[in-house]
Amino acid sequence: MPARPSQAPATRRGDARRRILEAAASVIAARGVRQLRIEDVAQEAGISNALLYYHFGDRAGLVRAALQHANEQAPSMLDAVADGAPGGMRARLVAALLAELDDDPAVRNNSVVWNEISASAIFDPALREPLARVTDDWNAKVVRAIEAAVADGSARAHGGAADAAEYLTSVVEGLSLRWLAGTMTLERAREHLATALAHALPPADAAAPGADAS
Repeated sequence: MPARPSQAPATRRGDARRRILEAAASVIAARGVRQLRIEDVAQEAGISNALLYYHFGDRAGLVRAALQHANEQAPSMLDAVADGAPGGMRARLVAALLAELDDDPAVRNNSVVWNEISASAIFDPALREPLARVTDDWNAKVVRAIEAAVADGSARAHGGAADAAEYLTSVVEGLSLRWLAGTMTLERAREHLATALAHALPPADAAAPGADAS
């Protein structure tokens, strides 16, 4: 039987790509997209400029990949749907969305990258399609989590799962921007998100809006 081919080269390529993306996130979080330079990212990652170009082609390719990386690093709704938790799927979804507003350095950097690239898309049309794609992916994950919460009887969704998901992800983005910009405290942002969750995805046993309490 022939020996199994070594996976080391592929693993090394994956490690290099991950280091580059983590370095790009650090540089964007510290300086913004407009100040992103290939040389700085390569130095941060401890690799050559040539290796960075090999993996991402050019600066625009690196920025697009950094956006996708930020999306992949966010708390996974798919894992939440699959795993389940005491209190039902709603509790898992609430925890996952609140985790988007956290002062942990990794979470904060990830939020900065997302918001910075989103703002840059206003002036750079080339970023709009990849931004729309990862936003749709995030919305879809939240939709599936909401549908699971409704199915397990832990929540109701006002206006349907798709509308609730779009509303909640929009709220997270807006609150994240205000928090990162220093115009709102983290605690206040989390309070507002909890209120939005109670409105858009109330527990199944909560009284319906306008219901007669008598």
